[in-house]
Amino acid sequence: MSYKLLAGLLVCCAAHGAELPWDLSYASALRDHPIAENEFMRVWPQQHPQRPIHQKLAQYAGEPIEASMLIEQPDGHAGDPIAQWFIKTRNGAQLCSFHPKRMNDPCQKLDPARVEAAIRDVLHMSDPWPPRGDGLVAEKDYFGPGKPMLLNYFGYVSVYVDGVASQRPIGGDEWAERLDKSRPAGAEAGRMQQALATAMEGAVVAEAAAAAKPVAAAQDSAELNARNALIAEVQGYLQKADYKSLEALRKRLLDPTQRTGSGVWKLAIFYNQLHWRPQGTRDPSFWTRMESEAKAWEKQFPKSIVARMYRVYVLLGRATTFRGTANFKDVPKEDIARMLADTREAMGILNTLEKPMLKERDPEFYKAMLQVLPYTDHYSFLGVTHLLADARKEFPNYHETYFSAAFFSTEMWASAPDAVDDIARSAMSMRTADSDAMYARVYWYMSQMAYDDKLFDNSLADWSEMKTSFDALVDRYPDPWNLNAYAYFACQAGDYSTMAGLLNRIGERRVFTSWGRGGADAYADCARHAGDDTSRYLADLRETVKKRQLRVFYRYINYAAQTRKEGKYGESLRIVRKAEELNRVLFSKPSMMVQYHLGLTLHAMKRYEEALQALSLGLQSQPGYAPAYFQRGLAYEALGRRDEARGQFETAAGRMPAEITSREPAQREAEEQERRTMSAKFREYGISAPF
Repeated sequence: MSYKLLAGLLVCCAAHGAELPWDLSYASALRDHPIAENEFMRVWPQQHPQRPIHQKLAQYAGEPIEASMLIEQPDGHAGDPIAQWFIKTRNGAQLCSFHPKRMNDPCQKLDPARVEAAIRDVLHMSDPWPPRGDGLVAEKDYFGPGKPMLLNYFGYVSVYVDGVASQRPIGGDEWAERLDKSRPAGAEAGRMQQALATAMEGAVVAEAAAAAKPVAAAQDSAELNARNALIAEVQGYLQKADYKSLEALRKRLLDPTQRTGSGVWKLAIFYNQLHWRPQGTRDPSFWTRMESEAKAWEKQFPKSIVARMYRVYVLLGRATTFRGTANFKDVPKEDIARMLADTREAMGILNTLEKPMLKERDPEFYKAMLQVLPYTDHYSFLGVTHLLADARKEFPNYHETYFSAAFFSTEMWASAPDAVDDIARSAMSMRTADSDAMYARVYWYMSQMAYDDKLFDNSLADWSEMKTSFDALVDRYPDPWNLNAYAYFACQAGDYSTMAGLLNRIGERRVFTSWGRGGADAYADCARHAGDDTSRYLADLRETVKKRQLRVFYRYINYAAQTRKEGKYGESLRIVRKAEELNRVLFSKPSMMVQYHLGLTLHAMKRYEEALQALSLGLQSQPGYAPAYFQRGLAYEALGRRDEARGQFETAAGRMPAEITSREPAQREAEEQERRTMSAKFREYGISAPF
């Protein structure tokens, strides 16, 4: 193998050191596991050629190492090198974590069998997506004009067991970092973190032990095992071109009772393998192979629904590869044309599948529609809303439909600021066996995909609602996977009393995959709060909610202005009314900002009397705001009351400042345009203006 060290290359291999055959320059790893030349993780080791871990490996003076795993990665701030070193010897195992600012933290004792099992698991993992080429662009011109830096990898892993060594880059997805949030997770999502969780299970966390009563011995995650078994089955059939078995498996999984222990539809896991198998490269030969695979399936089963669905996902995979992750305006026109050609074809196939899939009660139809729609030239937020409404009527319990709709209803997709919350609540409103748990499921998914570990800072999630929803979820599916997630979100909300009760219930059945990005570290941090005084948590949570509401308030105003500009007056009115409701919660009196935009929208809808009322209400709080008088003048003019209009225009002219004081270019431009509009109207009425 190419992992043998050259003599004297690194201090880690000094005579009395750890004696591990690793090349920590990672040049060898990159030769055997190549990634793109412009990946950040290719240049990062060169930026830090001598790292603290070198010295720690050289100074090791313990028992001979039988198995070991090293994970190196940049921290999330300055890019400083941090490391987690798992060591298994004949008589024990430990984890030593290093950061340049915390080099002397004590190592943590672990269970030797679990550490060795985790190391063997990592040794046999396949390379992560993508092996090279395209992906998430971090900086457009980092390596020179038109030479972007890519960010698809999160660090390096080095393992050693049974005399065999292996080193390779760690993919963002397998670290559960979701670096590229435009591409939902595939089969490898979180697998590296899960391996670390396996190694960490059995570790003693004193604070957690004090809060938790002993229950059944720690168990491997039955949920993850069930998911991985099904994933392996589907992938095995695909690799062998065993389409007959795939057809039979899909037919069996159409039964809505086919769930994992946490309540996840096995049908969704099945289809996700078809969805994410074709992805991540522009290599024409790869797509030729994928298309040939889909056509071979269709040829063997000409009437097959699932074969045509696979064809849809092949087309979508190629389309999103052409689209990439850059801002839409920066994507070459020829790539947009290729994307649209593929998604039009995919939509054409889906249109032929609607009747047969509904007849067979296959809920994946609507999920596929929601996945393809955003990459077509017919995408709109309202289109997502209408599709979801149809899906709810037919398949109210299929989680994946709500997840897809929510993902494509975030603000990055030009959706309303309240869209995700509306989807979560609409899922909960269906009054089915699963509906009470849907609010928790949707926000759990979106926490992973969009909000990271700051759900209650960055979304409209209501903890009291989510808590009730989680109660329903764990009542029906009391799987440790769900219980751990419930405890994690209780911790995020600051509801440590609820969290402590759940830790009691979980006992040793810890599932670190359910503890967000932090995994085992998040569990340990939260467990330390198990005995905290929670008498003020509701007050603290209300303060957090108030800060979030203030941010959302301004998002409502901006969205109302944008939709009005686009001629979507009904949507503009809906959202400005939401801002009006929030205004009553946040402020003691009506604000000019809300009433002014309400007046503009009502005027655009030719509801002039109502526009006058809104503007007049705004002027009660800000009587010197000249544009509001001008807009009242326009409303009176539209009603044919020109004398009253003249009076409003004269007041507006008298209250307008002579100079524009704003320094922000976009704001200055907007104000200049407003003044030109007002000047033209003043001249029409023979009114002089101060500008």
